[in-house]
Amino acid sequence: MCGIFGYIGKRDAKRIIVEGLKRLEYRGYDSWGIALLEKGKIHQYRDISEISTNKRILDLPCSNIGIGHTRWATHGGVSKKNAHPHISLTKDFTLVQNGIVENFEDLKKDLIAKHVTIKSETDTEIIVRLIEEARNKEKNLKESIISVFERLKGRNTIAVLDSKNGKIYAIRNGSPLILGIGKEEIFLASDTLSFSPYCKNIVVVDNLEMVEIEHNSFKVTDLTNSKVKNVTVTKLKYLYEDIDKGEYKHYMLKEIVEQSNTFINAIAYSEKDLQSLSKSIKQSSRVYIIGAGTAGFAAGQIAYFLRNIGGIDAQDLRSYEFASYLPIVKPTDLIVALSQSGETADTIEALEELKKKGCKIASLVNMLGTTISRLSDYQFFSNAGPEICVASTKVFTSQCVWGYILAKNIVGDLKGGKREILTLAKELKTFFSSKNLSSIDEISKKLVKQEHMFILGKGQNFNIALEGSLKIKEISYKHVEGFAAGELKHGVIALIEKGTVVFGILSNDRDSKDILSAMEQVKARGAFTIGIGDKKFKKKDVFDRYIVTPGRDIASSITNVIPFQLISYYLSVRLGNNIDKPRNLAKSVTVK
Repeated sequence: MCGIFGYIGKRDAKRIIVEGLKRLEYRGYDSWGIALLEKGKIHQYRDISEISTNKRILDLPCSNIGIGHTRWATHGGVSKKNAHPHISLTKDFTLVQNGIVENFEDLKKDLIAKHVTIKSETDTEIIVRLIEEARNKEKNLKESIISVFERLKGRNTIAVLDSKNGKIYAIRNGSPLILGIGKEEIFLASDTLSFSPYCKNIVVVDNLEMVEIEHNSFKVTDLTNSKVKNVTVTKLKYLYEDIDKGEYKHYMLKEIVEQSNTFINAIAYSEKDLQSLSKSIKQSSRVYIIGAGTAGFAAGQIAYFLRNIGGIDAQDLRSYEFASYLPIVKPTDLIVALSQSGETADTIEALEELKKKGCKIASLVNMLGTTISRLSDYQFFSNAGPEICVASTKVFTSQCVWGYILAKNIVGDLKGGKREILTLAKELKTFFSSKNLSSIDEISKKLVKQEHMFILGKGQNFNIALEGSLKIKEISYKHVEGFAAGELKHGVIALIEKGTVVFGILSNDRDSKDILSAMEQVKARGAFTIGIGDKKFKKKDVFDRYIVTPGRDIASSITNVIPFQLISYYLSVRLGNNIDKPRNLAKSVTVK
């Protein structure tokens, strides 16, 4: 993985592809490359630096057709030789791939036994060499691509630039692939954000479909029956023409502050919009809310709301652990899948198995036309807008907000729930004052030399503790653990010593006494304590520092995560880390 981009049209392909790849940066990458076709010859550039229009890129010839790729290393280290595209030995076609070839080792051994030249450590190059081998058996390139693709195990999506015919071929199986249909130009990409400034008509390619693009035309073939498919053209609701940091130094801070608006966007659903899902939830035996990473913690928060507001038998489940639940899943259970990208491999695999069980599926994602949405009976969107920083902030809270109003709708109080969220959004504008941000920055200054920190939460703030710790880990690379406060005396307290930083999250609810008690215990052992939450507890002697957050009652937990997002940001700035693209992380986890 991570991103594919292709272009045929009237514009300068070099500029369009580089711009498209930059708009795919948010997915995460460690190397990148571009291939252009000009006068029957393929010209390539590959690099491990940040995507830019440097001198070597500018030296590439003008062209109106090409492909590009952002790579997040799976097979082989981060190097130019492992970056995509990978070109044929005869240099007449070149290929990019998203996914993992699970039978890579066996295929590679066969090629080595035949003394085939292999230049990289990647599974991608093996696909190229296999296509060459197939073509030598008197098959044309298109037929060779299909025959080799059928041999690949695992979820893989490829795009091939053909120099002889001036075409781009692409096949999807797993990783996303979307066509953008413009005026006298066609785009091919892993998501719509990458080409949204140029066109709003899209075609979503399904698994085991092949796209063949030339000049201003394209066709999609269903490889399961070799028939050309009548495609459905969909219009994008939003065209995100400008994606920039504005007045902010980093996307992360911009996206954190945007939450005063994204809270409002997340509640843009009427009773009618939520009616069918709410009815299915009430009729189901159990509701499983599934996700991975940050989406997994949002799943836990939504499950809490459904249980404690809606009275629903709801359980959160990490999608990568779904298999252990399959023996007890019933056809009458309902699944709600959460994902930022809509392409999370663990979640897709879980949904495919759960559909076989006969379960109804609802989904909440932030990208249009994704695999998870297309697997769903009920499709919903976070409406958070593009989230460029790899670490999710505004999408997490948007998903929590959606879950909150869903629970309120189930008990017939959607209007009340919306009023509460609108109040939160208004209070957030004040919370993001320069004075308040400076005070949080000052707290982060005290954490620079800390290697171990702990966050305690309970009830509505348990998953907030988990997400808060993940956020700080992702960007600062510090060891931070979130715990249920009840676990403290069952082992965690052994880790507390003088100077250890411990956060406690407090809402004005039944669990606040237990959090205060836990903080007293760590304080007695020399911990440096930081409270986050309701203003009622600001003056408690147990806290060395306290951050007051907006909100009251059960909705307050949603805003309690925001100080952790800000601490993560300011701490990481002080450490000199790459804020928007942290090491080793990808936003769109399309492989397991």
